[in-house]
Amino acid sequence: MGEFSNNLLKKSELTACLCAPGVVAEALECLMRGEAAQGAFFACIRSDPVLALRVQPLASIYDAQPDLLRSVLLAAPVAAGAAQAAYGVRWRQSIGVAHLAQALAQRAGLADAQAAWLAGLCHNLADYLNAGAASAADHLAGLDADGWLADAVRFHAEPLTRGRAAHPLVRVTQLAYQLVARADAVDSVDVRAALSALQLGAGEAAQLLAESQTHARQMAVRFGLADTLAAASAASGFDRLARLYAGQAAQSALHGYFRFADGPGPIFARLRDSLRALFGIEQACLFAPAVDGLLRVNVLMPTTPALNALAIPPDDGHSVLPRALARNAPQRFERGDAGAALVDEQIARVLGVAGFLCQPLALAGGQTGVLVAGDAPSEAAASPLWRFMLAECADALNPRHPPAPAAVAEGFEPAPPPRPASADDIPRERVRRAIHEVANPLTIMRNYVNLLSERLGADSAVQRDLDIIGDEIERVARIVRGLTAADESAAAAPVQLELASVNAIVSELVRMALGTLLAPNKVTVQIDLDPDVPPLPLNKDLLKQVLFNLAKNAVEAMPTGGHLKFSTRLAEVDGQRQVEIEVADTGPGLPPDVASHLFEPVATCKGGDHAGLGLAISRGLVERMNGQLLCRSTPEGTRFLIHLPTLQNGHTSLATTRYGSM
Repeated sequence: MGEFSNNLLKKSELTACLCAPGVVAEALECLMRGEAAQGAFFACIRSDPVLALRVQPLASIYDAQPDLLRSVLLAAPVAAGAAQAAYGVRWRQSIGVAHLAQALAQRAGLADAQAAWLAGLCHNLADYLNAGAASAADHLAGLDADGWLADAVRFHAEPLTRGRAAHPLVRVTQLAYQLVARADAVDSVDVRAALSALQLGAGEAAQLLAESQTHARQMAVRFGLADTLAAASAASGFDRLARLYAGQAAQSALHGYFRFADGPGPIFARLRDSLRALFGIEQACLFAPAVDGLLRVNVLMPTTPALNALAIPPDDGHSVLPRALARNAPQRFERGDAGAALVDEQIARVLGVAGFLCQPLALAGGQTGVLVAGDAPSEAAASPLWRFMLAECADALNPRHPPAPAAVAEGFEPAPPPRPASADDIPRERVRRAIHEVANPLTIMRNYVNLLSERLGADSAVQRDLDIIGDEIERVARIVRGLTAADESAAAAPVQLELASVNAIVSELVRMALGTLLAPNKVTVQIDLDPDVPPLPLNKDLLKQVLFNLAKNAVEAMPTGGHLKFSTRLAEVDGQRQVEIEVADTGPGLPPDVASHLFEPVATCKGGDHAGLGLAISRGLVERMNGQLLCRSTPEGTRFLIHLPTLQNGHTSLATTRYGSM
């Protein structure tokens, strides 16, 4: 730990400062999701000035030492009781100044808008420390080589006339503070002079101030620090954190429970006891790949002998067991489903249950099996306790120091040999050569678009259309580069997230598709965008790909024309605040046999260049964003709903290697 350049952790003033309980709770939730939520974790941490200074410098240890980060969060003092109201006031000011400072820096063309956010966030750090501005500035010393961050905090409240020739970061922070702290500041002579020096007008500054105030209110609601109903909202953040504390304690207890199980047999005995004690699940069994490659019931989790007669092909798209393995996600089955596989009906009948939950589970020897939990509660798979239990079971089966490769775990058959190369497989070198050839014309196209854009000038009526064409060419180039990066021996660079407006992405998609997809096919379009939908840390390309796939499918479902509507709104899903995007058409709806297998990569009946993959890919991309893609179809039309949490998962899990449309 001595190699980490983080002297701030040694400063007792910071470790004793109060933090926002809602921010601590959400950051802990991100840590529970592991590497996939790294981007979401640090996007959350930057919403608290104390945590930003304590944790942000530890970014390099997120993967290697997550337990240290968890310890910092669990030990962080949080605002509670009588301190909540006063804390909420200064926290909302921190967020407001940070958002405005970043926006001013971006509009003024400053190179490092992130530094402006941090300077604005920490401008009132002295209020958290109960110290002077100079002492607070010392905590930012060393975060940048030249000390401008510390200066911005040290001088944020000085008169604007004193900072007329100061470093731009200092001037931006001063200006943001004055606009937030002073009523009608935008009309004052000193503020207008400072705006003019940054080539900004009073009207634009007023708009940026309103946007920062809206952002601060949204963040306050999200983290339980709203200025209305303060006691109730703050309590909700604290209650959320209390539940996480309880969850962490439960995880620690489960760790100790599985830790002392000696061998796979006792581990699965403890798993069965955990299912019964924690979730009331009496009937459970385990299916795993046998030597013939088929899924068969495994002896490590004893069950009724009748199930020994069943063998399920791993590519059976109808059964929920192979589907859970293919998607690496829990799948549910309920008896009586007319479109379900008969083998699922038989498993439920033999177990004597009305339905079951299929959960992929990492087994010893590199295998993955399927835990079948009979009559599991509907909310079980989403429960942190469920994830803790499975994680501890998998860790016990796969210790950090596994036995020698020659040792075979009892009850497991060796994994089937790798699939031989098929005649349909395309040689890797041929694929790489084709990708290289595709990249050349893309570069030429992009250069010509840039040249044409310069010749027409910024005032041209087609300038925005050219921008869209250029953006789409660049998006295709990124997809192509991603195909080669995924094949390199070194790990591919993480996907970069940016704080993006969902409404702006929808509007851009509609504008792009209007003249090329919608109007030529006699499809009218309507957009209904909720202005309260907050910006999300997103990879915009992924969301745009999903929306385009859904729009293209909708147009193909209305061959004689129709109406397509895009909507955004805030929604409560399973008790969590989420962004909902709806794509609705007026087509004839989906036949039941198609609807029951809608998101499976199957052969399509459309013909032409359709691969039958669009909706399967779209669902996969949405799930990589930690969201859900749902479909509701009637004879009057089909509605697709995308649910995204108000803070996205992190970067590496967002990498994509397959694109297409159905």
